[in-house]
Amino acid sequence: MLVRRQGTRTCRLVRFGIAGVIGLAALSAACRAFAQLSGTVSVVSDYRYRGVSLSDNEPAAQAGVTYDDAQGWYAGAFVSTAESAGYHETHGVQAIGFGGYAWRLASGLTLEAGADYSVVTTSPRFDYTEVYAGFAFQNVSGRVYYSPRYFGQDSPAVYGELNLAQPLHDNVHLVAHVGVLGSHAKTLYGPPSGPVVDGAAGVSFTWNGFNLQVSWVGVNHVSAAYAATGVGNRNGVVASLSRSF
Repeated sequence: MLVRRQGTRTCRLVRFGIAGVIGLAALSAACRAFAQLSGTVSVVSDYRYRGVSLSDNEPAAQAGVTYDDAQGWYAGAFVSTAESAGYHETHGVQAIGFGGYAWRLASGLTLEAGADYSVVTTSPRFDYTEVYAGFAFQNVSGRVYYSPRYFGQDSPAVYGELNLAQPLHDNVHLVAHVGVLGSHAKTLYGPPSGPVVDGAAGVSFTWNGFNLQVSWVGVNHVSAAYAATGVGNRNGVVASLSRSF
């Protein structure tokens, strides 16, 4: 989670995996009155993507960069080390390029729309494209994503999320997230396993450009939609340390 202040404007952005990274870019664009290039570097105890570990429950290193245009356009990229438990512990990366447009209304509500493309090198055929639309108002933000071939599956998927960043102190925030993935991905042994619900709750601390976040993260069950991942430790505590620039 990152808090950015510009004059009298304040943007509270929740970061939970890559979905939060892209949301960070979009909402940053809406809160700035001028073009700006920004980025982050991070280390995490476990790279959780929508609640599911893409690092086989191991630590990961991450970096992201975003360009925000003064008119509301934004574009950027994010990369994280990754590890596949399903393919002989193959090491690689997940890299995402994204772009979109954000509208800030007089009421304070921000609306956005965009697209992203993800490359997952730890396993074959797991690249995919998404389009998304979202909103942000005060401490709450949300998004809906659609992918025609999610994680390389031969079926579409829809993912929706809500995020909260509630101030507890000047540099301390309570952060929470809930997401639901609807997919028709099939297992080797039967029909689709049903919606995947992921959640997270924790505390975020910011100081001099650094952000420390400690959260409990989990999913309700293993899904064929995430064939690139392992099946162990569906729930657990995740810590991240980030530096913005």
